[in-house]
Amino acid sequence: MSPPFDPANPSGPQARRRAFRLLFVCLMATGIGNSMLFAILPPLARELEVAEVYVGAIYTLSALLFLTMSPVWGALSDRLGRRPLIVFGLASFALSTLVFAAGAWAGQVGLLPPMAAIVAMALARCLFGGLGSATNPAAQAYVADRTTPFERTSALAGLTAAFGLGGMIGPALAAGFVERIGIAPFMILIAALVGAGALVVRLTLPEKTPPKRQGRPINPLVQFRFALDPRLTGFMIYGCALWLSQAASLQALSFYVMDRLEIGPEEGLQLAGVALTAGAAALIFAQLAVIPALKTSPRVLMIMGAVLVAAGNAEMVFAPNYAAIVVGFMLNSFGFGLARSGFTGGASLAVSPEEQGRVAGLTTATAGVGFLIAPLTGLWLYQVVAPAAPFVLNTGLALGAVVLAFMHPRIRAAAAHALDGREDSGPGPV
Repeated sequence: MSPPFDPANPSGPQARRRAFRLLFVCLMATGIGNSMLFAILPPLARELEVAEVYVGAIYTLSALLFLTMSPVWGALSDRLGRRPLIVFGLASFALSTLVFAAGAWAGQVGLLPPMAAIVAMALARCLFGGLGSATNPAAQAYVADRTTPFERTSALAGLTAAFGLGGMIGPALAAGFVERIGIAPFMILIAALVGAGALVVRLTLPEKTPPKRQGRPINPLVQFRFALDPRLTGFMIYGCALWLSQAASLQALSFYVMDRLEIGPEEGLQLAGVALTAGAAALIFAQLAVIPALKTSPRVLMIMGAVLVAAGNAEMVFAPNYAAIVVGFMLNSFGFGLARSGFTGGASLAVSPEEQGRVAGLTTATAGVGFLIAPLTGLWLYQVVAPAAPFVLNTGLALGAVVLAFMHPRIRAAAAHALDGREDSGPGPV
């Protein structure tokens, strides 16, 4: 059984709770900064009169770097410690948001041609994907270091819910404030919030486990080979399928609302923001309320979550009106909240304490895989085949994930490990 913390350098339950709450707030801030783009970018693209495919390119470049670098940062956190990587990622995220704000403002006021503004925003997102991606795997590993197997899925669900809570708040803030103060000032405020979080983490987050200066070579190819470890392959395939479905839904939703309802960018921003907020609220409810109440294994969460994702996407395919679109997206997001916590917790339980940073980097990288491919399965299918095509494909991916979670022997083994020590695990740390 993995120890809840390093026995040579223990921290008490109160210290752990304070540390987890601090990480929760910081990841929530980055979630706000990330999710607001799904509400801002489609109307901004229409305002600048650029095609949807260029919005997809922004997502793709960022996702490629996020995918490449997340396992590297996770492995580095095993070697150098969790806190330095968390601080580095938060600071990089704040800087990327400032650069994005400058590019958006320059395009809106005419200092840059529309395509040059898109390039500037794409470069900003590359900065986030390459460097800002350090935060999530290091934070996940920090929590995994300090929780028992029975606690871990619930604790990691609470942590990942922070990013989802930011995802709920971000579109709502964008819809409420962008029209009043503008895109650039709003993004500067978000950058300041995340930068302040980096400073607080640097000054106050406890980390008594000494850095490990020796270890495996740190390069993406070595880290990606770890995904082929038989203990992890099933979780990685499942995570990529679910993230691909979620990323395609997020990228297509605002365009789907505007085109299905035949409305303009301003009204589209408002209605898409409401839909994105409702979906994020469903995800948060799944992770913060339902998972702790169920107290079940990662495998059960993976099966339940994928079934609900399939149902939500099927609802969106046949949605006759705006209310049905919102219901479908909420159902999809609720299921994704269960599924993400299931495969993240299960993968963590499948490896040793010394490998927690590496596995956190890989589970985080599954998001990069999703957002890298989603412009093809989401926006390209949307533009070339039909607006409902991305949601049809998402339904199929989710049903395949159900079969995988039900049948894969390693996923079954992680479920049994999660239930070890159920009677003596005590209350969770968060």
